[in-house]
Amino acid sequence: MKLFQELEETKELVVKMAKLVQQAIDKAIRSLNEQNTELAEEIIRGDDQIDGLEVELERRCIRMIALYQPEAGDLRLIMGIYKIVSDLERMGDEAENIAERSIMLAAEPPLKPYVNLTLMAEMVKEMVNDGVISFLQNDTVLAQKVINKDDMVDELYHQLERELITYVMEDPKNIKRVIHLSFVARHFERIADHAENIAEVAIYSAEGEIVKHKHSQEDQL
Repeated sequence: MKLFQELEETKELVVKMAKLVQQAIDKAIRSLNEQNTELAEEIIRGDDQIDGLEVELERRCIRMIALYQPEAGDLRLIMGIYKIVSDLERMGDEAENIAERSIMLAAEPPLKPYVNLTLMAEMVKEMVNDGVISFLQNDTVLAQKVINKDDMVDELYHQLERELITYVMEDPKNIKRVIHLSFVARHFERIADHAENIAEVAIYSAEGEIVKHKHSQEDQL
């Protein structure tokens, strides 16, 4: 009974951490679109809270394994939590990286309306949300949707990269802003990759099937 209570409390902390990451992503794209450096600074300051939750959740996982020696489903759940909090923390770092780029970009006029970046931000927020829900609810169908959506984010990323190249070709003076925007797109793409990792852990936790790297292997066939 004690293990059940601790698991429920731990899952609540995972939800809290995921919400903080989603808020950071939302603030990141808003700071970019609005050239709002104050929002960007909020993200940078708030990353410590995400880091703190990672440490607390990892500590809880180690404690539950040592104290209760869980088996089967409970063990996969605890190990899954241990793995996904690392991905959530990395997402927070990527949002912080976007915030830093946003501050640099705010010093100059926008190169273009950030339509694709805004689409990427909305998609990765959904992937974070759905990835964590699929894990906590053992919803493998939702997890697979998250994995599939990563391809859509990748396509947006490559489309934006091609578009940014044309801005440099038109005027080499655009190179500085193009580099910053290219990094921003890359950070969003990496957030999607981490959300995909969580979805893969969700499938393993629910079914005991390891799907990590399976997606990329199928693409090569």
